[in-house]
Amino acid sequence: MAVYRGNFLYTPALGQLKVVERGWLITENGLVHSLTQRQPASAGPLTADFGDALILPAFTDLHLHAPQLPNMGLGYSEGLGGWLERYTYPIEHQYADPSYAHQLNAALISQLRRYGSLHAVIMGSTSAAAAADLLEQYRRSGMWAYVGKMNSDYPGYGVQNEQTAPSIAETVQLAHRYGGPGRVRYAISPEFVPCCSDELMAALGQLARETGLPVHSHMSEGESDLQLVRRRFPREGCYAGVYARFGLMGSGPSVMAHCLTSPEEEIALLKQHGSFVAHCPVCSLDLAGSGLPPIRRYLNEGIPVGLGSDIAGGHTLNMMQVIVAAVQISKLVVQQKPQLSPLSEVEALYLATKGGGAFFGRVGSFEPGYSFDALVIDDRHLGQLSPLHLSPAQRLERFLYCGDDRHISRRYCAGRELTAL
Repeated sequence: MAVYRGNFLYTPALGQLKVVERGWLITENGLVHSLTQRQPASAGPLTADFGDALILPAFTDLHLHAPQLPNMGLGYSEGLGGWLERYTYPIEHQYADPSYAHQLNAALISQLRRYGSLHAVIMGSTSAAAAADLLEQYRRSGMWAYVGKMNSDYPGYGVQNEQTAPSIAETVQLAHRYGGPGRVRYAISPEFVPCCSDELMAALGQLARETGLPVHSHMSEGESDLQLVRRRFPREGCYAGVYARFGLMGSGPSVMAHCLTSPEEEIALLKQHGSFVAHCPVCSLDLAGSGLPPIRRYLNEGIPVGLGSDIAGGHTLNMMQVIVAAVQISKLVVQQKPQLSPLSEVEALYLATKGGGAFFGRVGSFEPGYSFDALVIDDRHLGQLSPLHLSPAQRLERFLYCGDDRHISRRYCAGRELTAL
């Protein structure tokens, strides 16, 4: 048993912020047992008293690319195809060097830890060895992750990144090696429909059916991207139709990044199969040609949604910036679609914690039975010149807009404090 005291803030439901000032949180075996305003009679000695700090659930980054860490902030004036050809694929090919990949993987985990994204869904490159290295490093980190080797054998955007048979064989080996239970597991990761052959998608779909492992991919990244899919698969007519045909949706959990221009039939299939949408608002702002996804529509339909940094389509791993961008983009969407309402900061925080965290299970909240994955926020310096006396909810809002990793003083995963890597 561990006992913590402080100002606990979390979102048990979309749009609902729960604040327990100077509360008492008890954990057992790394799981939340109770959170109460008054000291429970059964509470033992304090494990830690966080004083006036804010304690939040750790963030979930539901979509990012490991090998793209070095090209954050580059090439955003290009459209998707030019950005992939000139910036992304060349840097991803370097990821095949074991020494380079090992250093890059360590840097990625360290930065995600810094920003409080203690749960992440990560797509690698076509290098199986680099994906295995990232999985092994994550196992030692104490954090949560789904990691997959990217599968990409069809030159939909002008580059064939790998051959079909080795791609399938390497993926099967990785899936069986890292597909067991635990905080770090394998995710089947086809890049996207334009860059995967029919044979590859069929094999990956069969693997998903056999193993129950999740599928992590992209969907409808713009109108031109959607047209590529429609020309090649006129009967299916959309990304989701293709994925469902090959068993990459509906065989088990799945998360699809972007969904910027999803047509009605695609929205229906996302809802039918319970697929998560990884909303990547910073990418929508950064990359030329990206659209503005109707996230409120997905939420109204009951489609689970989380937030992703999408490095390097997005320029930052800072989940606070991603949360703010989600709010800002939703206000732009309303100008085009006034029937939808914008996201509030509390709703965006839910997407970054419990909403996206649901892909991992019971993470992202301080409700009983949830993993105690927490961030301790020391925001004293954010308000040192302010005469205002702010509530914890107001302090949270200010942290999201004005804070950064320097204000995260401590991090916990499954009840264990994480130290610097």
